[in-house]
Amino acid sequence: MTIVLDKAQELADAISSCEELSQLKTAAQQVEGDETATNMIGRLQEKQEVIRRAASTGLELPEEQIGELKELQAQIGDIPAVREFNLAQGKFNQLMEQVNNIIAHALSDGEPGDDPGSANGGHSCGCGG
Repeated sequence: MTIVLDKAQELADAISSCEELSQLKTAAQQVEGDETATNMIGRLQEKQEVIRRAASTGLELPEEQIGELKELQAQIGDIPAVREFNLAQGKFNQLMEQVNNIIAHALSDGEPGDDPGSANGGHSCGCGG
């Protein structure tokens, strides 16, 4: 069992120092430092809470409120810092999916050292890109 935990720590260390996570953290800081983005995200969260409360009580929201929510989401998506964050998050999520695929492959019918194909982006080096 110790080797499994050692390998898990190695994986955690590799992930914590990977470029994808670094870019994600930088992008998150840029969003947090963008007053327009943080204000709009706060408004979006308030509107989402209203929707959650309405849904939990069985009320339907007027189309106008749904339209406002969609418009606000689109405006937030147009903010450069948010776009960069979404791109960085997508790259990091893709890396995590590849890691999960490799683990799942190893735990299923895969033999140790088999290349699970798309699990590492088709690269036998395991670089994911």
